[in-house]
Amino acid sequence: MSIDEAAPPRTATKPMAFDSGEFAAGAARAVALHLALFLILSGLASLVMGMFHDGPSIEVFLSALSGSIGLVLFVGVYAVPISLIATVLGILPALLLGQVMVRVRTFRTHVLVWCAFGVVFSGAVSLAVSHLLFRDQPSLMSAFLVTGFLSGSAAIPLAWARTASIALRADQGITTRPWFRRRRRTTSAVR
Repeated sequence: MSIDEAAPPRTATKPMAFDSGEFAAGAARAVALHLALFLILSGLASLVMGMFHDGPSIEVFLSALSGSIGLVLFVGVYAVPISLIATVLGILPALLLGQVMVRVRTFRTHVLVWCAFGVVFSGAVSLAVSHLLFRDQPSLMSAFLVTGFLSGSAAIPLAWARTASIALRADQGITTRPWFRRRRRTTSAVR
């Protein structure tokens, strides 16, 4: 083993241990996925609310679509700083939960535990944000509550699963392809 290549933190007694780099990668994946899902769900929620409020027609659809684009930009301005603050607040509970779970071998159990953590943490953050920012606007509060809750609840376990699978595959010497990269075609692959 070279100096550049560190030993994996996982052992026989701690099969799901992790190092600080893996933890930071998981947190970054969770924030990025949450923001992407939150923006998509907010746009869809705006579109659906506009269609149900005024009735389905092409004019209403186009009006709701332009309104949802504005809402996505508005949500992006609020969601990024709030998500970063929530990440800072959620680091310690996530780290403690991860440390408690290092001896649990089954991947399925970890996914279920991180799903529960995502539901509880996202619910708490969504309620706190909606109470602080939208106390006197119940219709806005419910839309932001639902989209924030759903995106956070999905992002946390998905980010954990991706980070854990990359780390476990790396332990076996398998390199995982990065997502969203275009594959280059070689002349030998074309033939």
